[in-house]
Amino acid sequence: MEIGSPAFNFEIPDQHGHIHKLSDYAGKTNVLLSFHIYSFTKGCTNQMTGFRAAYPKFKELNTEILGISCDAQPTQTAYSTSLGNLPYPVLSDFHPKGQISKEYEIYNEDRGASNRGIFIIDINGIIQYIEIYSRAEDINIDHLLLVLKKLS
Repeated sequence: MEIGSPAFNFEIPDQHGHIHKLSDYAGKTNVLLSFHIYSFTKGCTNQMTGFRAAYPKFKELNTEILGISCDAQPTQTAYSTSLGNLPYPVLSDFHPKGQISKEYEIYNEDRGASNRGIFIIDINGIIQYIEIYSRAEDINIDHLLLVLKKLS
């Protein structure tokens, strides 16, 4: 995947068992895919709660956040609940294991999970931003909001 290419469409469940298709957002809203490594870990929890705090700012910029990891759907349910029911979907890339992460070239075979990364997909379904992070603390939400403002 690279900037300027069409985003890979997917169809996977969220923490409530609802199916999400990336194509459902096309023509309606930008999408920020927030890949995290494992639910219930400190770094990933910081990543998810950081986006929760800034969620209204993303909505003002016509952007939906989709959290995603290779954890099973029941794990995503428990994780989201433990964080106070996140206002955005947390998707389960569990079956087949890591299929979406592999399509976005962010899957780590040694870990058996995705790496941490952000993909911003515009309203037309085109990837406009990609960043892979080694630490959750490196994710700069203000920078991501600036990227989205430029898409407006």
